[in-house]
Amino acid sequence: MPKTIMLVEDELLVAFDVQDIIEAQGFSVDGPYISVKDAVAAVAAQLPSCAVLDVRLQDGEVFPAADLLEKAGVPIIFHSGHADASDLKRRYSKAAVCEKPCSPAALRDTILELLAE
Repeated sequence: MPKTIMLVEDELLVAFDVQDIIEAQGFSVDGPYISVKDAVAAVAAQLPSCAVLDVRLQDGEVFPAADLLEKAGVPIIFHSGHADASDLKRRYSKAAVCEKPCSPAALRDTILELLAE
């Protein structure tokens, strides 16, 4: 059974690109979720192996879902162009931050690194 990566992203083209990066590594994708509400419900239903989260979504910031993931010990990658990396690292010390635009190789390597830990 392949590892599952949760994808929370409300920009459709970006979501498709990230999904391709994840699937190219042999992982399955849970999502993309475009709202905080849907992301929180997904976390409650089943924990992923790792999560790639955009910060700003249609209905607010992703932090309620990120809090649940962090509490459960799920590795988090914030993939955003609208957030301060140092603020994210202060709030989520174990999370990785890949600022948009991020190269596919950098995002892939970050996912692989977090899953190896």
